[in-house]
Amino acid sequence: MASMKCFRLFALLSIAACAGIGSDSEFLTGRRALLRGEPDNAVASFERVAQTNPGFVPDMVSPRRSIWTYVGRAHYNAGRYAEARPAFEKAVGQMSDDYIAKLYLGLTRLRTGAPRAPSKAFSLQEVTFALREGVEPRRVASLARERGVAFDLTRETESQLQTAGADGALLAELKKIRGDGGKQSPVGEPQRAQAVKEVGEALNELREWLDYTIAYTPQGKFWDPGQDIRKQIQLCLKQVAARPVDWDTLAPNAESVGSMLEEESDRARRDETAERNRQLRR
Repeated sequence: MASMKCFRLFALLSIAACAGIGSDSEFLTGRRALLRGEPDNAVASFERVAQTNPGFVPDMVSPRRSIWTYVGRAHYNAGRYAEARPAFEKAVGQMSDDYIAKLYLGLTRLRTGAPRAPSKAFSLQEVTFALREGVEPRRVASLARERGVAFDLTRETESQLQTAGADGALLAELKKIRGDGGKQSPVGEPQRAQAVKEVGEALNELREWLDYTIAYTPQGKFWDPGQDIRKQIQLCLKQVAARPVDWDTLAPNAESVGSMLEEESDRARRDETAERNRQLRR
């Protein structure tokens, strides 16, 4: 009887371990797609993880965030703010210290008033695919003028488009097309106030997390050595405190904090690994 119980426990642990390995692999597939500017592919991978392992928290990124944060980020980058919002709400409900989810939840509350794109508008994924396939930026701009675009030009999406081959003229045209697609629906004052509150709180929490990580953890010396992220957070906090708040400026600046942290997590991990390898070779 005791041996049967041990066998069942071992089987359960084995299943859990396999599920964890599968979630890690699927998550990395989704994250690579997200960073390449393929939010539709990314959301498919992230949602598979969330369905099989809804409590999944990837250990390869910092600060800690839920898989639901990545589901929300993929929808957000695709311009699907209505789908992004409940994912961020679920992430915040699951982890009170998911500061990235809090930041994007505040931004999503504002973005839900953004203009709706035409039904046949180009997605970010379609534009990056065309550029990677060798379509000239001028031709992409011409097609986008005909069909419209279904995503906003944030620091993250601009970086992804530039990596795919977009030039300055195409980025300017995409921004103009998105702006001309319709005026932003008015966002009520209660929603705007809630967005200001959430963005400000998240920025303060991210600054505190970064300060603590740098001052008190072994990995801290690899984080934000040029203080670029801390300067960007401070800029955003000044904009949050300003009255009236200039959302046209604050929103992309706050989005850039999320992008910078995503990139810094990888860079800091690489630098830490490189130093460890140097020490082993001595």
